[in-house]
Amino acid sequence: MANQSPETGTRSEDVLAAAGIVVTPEGKARARERLRAADQRWTTELRDELRAQIGLPARAA
Repeated sequence: MANQSPETGTRSEDVLAAAGIVVTPEGKARARERLRAADQRWTTELRDELRAQIGLPARAA
């Protein structure tokens, strides 16, 4: 979360702190784990089903 915005050069953590949101190492670890778990749920079949549902063509292999 310490990445700087290319538009403003502002660190993400600084923006969150200004909004009253405290970023901790433990919170970062939990967020990474949640993102990893969500990514694992997105199977090829689920992606294909969603693309069909919203009317997008199938992806090329």
